[in-house]
Amino acid sequence: MTEKSHPAAGGARALATVCGRYRWAVLALWLVGVVGIALCARAEGPRTSADVAVPGSDSARALELAGETVPGGQLNDTASVVLHSRRGTLEDTPIRDQVTAMTAELTALPNIVIVADPFNQVGPLVLGTQPLSADHRTGITSVVLKSSALEPDRDAARRIIDIARAYDGPDLQVEVAGPGATALNATTVSPGPLLIAALGAVLFLGITLRSRFAVALCAAAVGAGTISAVGVTVLLSHVLTMTPLALLLAGLIAAGTSLGGAVVVVHRAQESLRTGARPVDAASEAIGRSGAAVAVGSLAVAVAMAVVVKLDLSSFDAIAVGAAAAGAVTVLIMLTLLPALLAVGGPHLLGWVERHHLETTGTGLRQRPGMRAWWARWTGRRPAHAAILGTLVLAVFAGLALPIDLGGADDGVDPTSMSTRRAYDLLSAEFFPGLNGPMLALLDRRDSQVTAAEVVAVLAKTPGVETAALGAENPERGLAMIRILPAAAPRSPEAVDLLHRLRDQVIPTLVGDTTARVHIGGATAISTDIAADFQGATTKLLAVVLAVFALFGFLLLGSALPAAALAATAVLSALAAAGQIALLFQTDAFARSIGLTSGPVEPSFLALILIAVISLSPGLNLNLLVGLSEHRDPPALTTRRARRVDKGPIATGHAEIGHVVLTMNLVMLFVFAAVAAQPSRLMKVIGVGLATGVTLDAFVLRATVLPALLHLLRRRGRRPGAVRLASAAPTAAPAAPTTATTTATTEARGLRAAPPAGIPR
Repeated sequence: MTEKSHPAAGGARALATVCGRYRWAVLALWLVGVVGIALCARAEGPRTSADVAVPGSDSARALELAGETVPGGQLNDTASVVLHSRRGTLEDTPIRDQVTAMTAELTALPNIVIVADPFNQVGPLVLGTQPLSADHRTGITSVVLKSSALEPDRDAARRIIDIARAYDGPDLQVEVAGPGATALNATTVSPGPLLIAALGAVLFLGITLRSRFAVALCAAAVGAGTISAVGVTVLLSHVLTMTPLALLLAGLIAAGTSLGGAVVVVHRAQESLRTGARPVDAASEAIGRSGAAVAVGSLAVAVAMAVVVKLDLSSFDAIAVGAAAAGAVTVLIMLTLLPALLAVGGPHLLGWVERHHLETTGTGLRQRPGMRAWWARWTGRRPAHAAILGTLVLAVFAGLALPIDLGGADDGVDPTSMSTRRAYDLLSAEFFPGLNGPMLALLDRRDSQVTAAEVVAVLAKTPGVETAALGAENPERGLAMIRILPAAAPRSPEAVDLLHRLRDQVIPTLVGDTTARVHIGGATAISTDIAADFQGATTKLLAVVLAVFALFGFLLLGSALPAAALAATAVLSALAAAGQIALLFQTDAFARSIGLTSGPVEPSFLALILIAVISLSPGLNLNLLVGLSEHRDPPALTTRRARRVDKGPIATGHAEIGHVVLTMNLVMLFVFAAVAAQPSRLMKVIGVGLATGVTLDAFVLRATVLPALLHLLRRRGRRPGAVRLASAAPTAAPAAPTTATTTATTEARGLRAAPPAGIPR
């Protein structure tokens, strides 16, 4: 008698059968589609938004007015070349000659508005303060570019860095800072760690799947999924607002979910092939039993992220588009591309030794259970202890995320090996720390008599303000932009306190009952507004994830408790990853050990990590729950240690498929560790956050909590799921000798037997 099959499994199985039979047509369509999407995306190019401020916030209004105040309608990008004389002063003839020559080279570059060296009278107007230190040993050359400060010209920044750094020598230290230099540092990639991670991932996949063709199949799925997801996201950027991080997120999620789904589906297909199944039947069985679960999980991700975009959750909606695109693409990968690839591979999904053994004996090689069997046995014996321990670990790490310090980080938290960090230190030591993070006050006079000079005078006298000066004015519109240089560093609590004091006390007193308005912008103001908005948006995001994941889990599993666990654990994993970031990057000891300075965590990076960790988990978690809910025969193992493995269908499934489900997480762990090994703080934060998330997801959730939950449900006499995803018929009693038995007997007599039906030579 066969269990009732879930409609999702039936539909997936039927679609997989069609794709397997017409595999070459499906592969041709996928090839045309992927190439077409890639070409269209390359031709159109991404259209991402550089508006990082929270819509409707005070800092966002300041940015809008700044564009109306300055000529050209944009704040120009400005690079600061910091000069420090190692011997004497900058006014010494040899040093000054070098500064003059460097200024001439920079002026000759294209797309340059003006270059003001420390001795130029325009320098104080551009910088807002004197560009020469009191001892005349340190100076600032300001390079104003035609590009926007919100969208820095990286090519121009690279040329400026190359010219300026060429003058660095025994007499003169030259460092470069600015939005362009910071953007270059954030995207600088060291290929060594990535190459090591790629080799490790390939080797680990080879050890798990034991077939070069199977590894190549997984690579093909990852490539198709990543290119398609990023391409679709690029095309969507022309109709939806998104940031550049959306493209990165789409690639990460598509690569991770495609890899995880491919690994578990290939493993299922290998199981079927070992029983002598035909390639198309093996593909259909694998998709029905595993691929459909991964597809449903990816569909849940796509729906949840689409809801986030629809709700217009700031801090998340501009990147959630990438996650939604990745989820939708993964569904197509699981249900169409993988069945065609599995049908093409057929017996080549097995290693050469196993194929030969299958051809001659009709049975596959048995796998020793190893350490995973011991852990499955322990979890089955003590499920309550395992569930409590795993949940406690997640809860402790998630609790660390509650006091996380959100805000904007500056060049002062980068490694000292970077020129931007050394420039930051020179400006802080020779001038004052606040020079690294100016604020902008935008005066909108309207019909009032408040003048820009009055505002400048009041702001300059405010405690905590080093200097305040008029930057630009549009008398026709009644607008004026005032540059404020705080005494404290941009990320410091003192700078944030100054911001709140200006907004809550100084400015209301200044404008009084008039119609004038003064809005405060700049890096500190933007990051503070984002941090204030982020907490509320995060609560709504997690509520959406809980509701959607629980709904899809219940529809698939047919049981409320596992569905609720699926949703809750996804949220706990994401919060635990955030807690680890707070612990590691806001603890001085750890930050110093990797050459960084502890500081606030940027909300935009944390949003990427939360969505990525949430999106990578549901497909494989659903696959594990479905796999552990299947009826299984006791493993036909002969050793005394192996016989102890069979403690029921859940323990048996845990031992058989647990290691395969963990493979994707370990491979992704290699990749994220390589990202964390990159020099920039951005890469380190993202790499550590994602590596922590997939580690907790693998070893705490999939290896411990979820199997323990099913054991507890079974002990209470409840079925893990009212309706199972894939039908599985209990194995009947041993039948009469089959082709495999005849084959083995014939081989023993020295005769060559024909291979079992469906297994080509």
